[in-house]
Amino acid sequence: MKLVKLIVVVLAASIFLSGCIYSHVTTPYGTDLNKTTLGEKTGKASTYSVMWLFSWGDAGVAAASRNAGIKTLNHMDREVVNIIFGLYTRSTIIVYGD
Repeated sequence: MKLVKLIVVVLAASIFLSGCIYSHVTTPYGTDLNKTTLGEKTGKASTYSVMWLFSWGDAGVAAASRNAGIKTLNHMDREVVNIIFGLYTRSTIIVYGD
């Protein structure tokens, strides 16, 4: 009986806490992707957060474009890495263009 309770608790925890220990997600900015071309250059800019207390960085579109020398934007993505309920978080904007 104790084994059954342990299995139920582990399964419930895995369902309710999925993505809380580690998650790495990339999502597009924009919904009209019918004829999107990515371009020749890719630029990235990130912000970081540690222990929900300290945060630094510039994840703006201008910073990402400047890092790659992009003058014309074609598409943007957002990438988020989250470890242990946000104990460490990195949020990155990725721009594509020429």
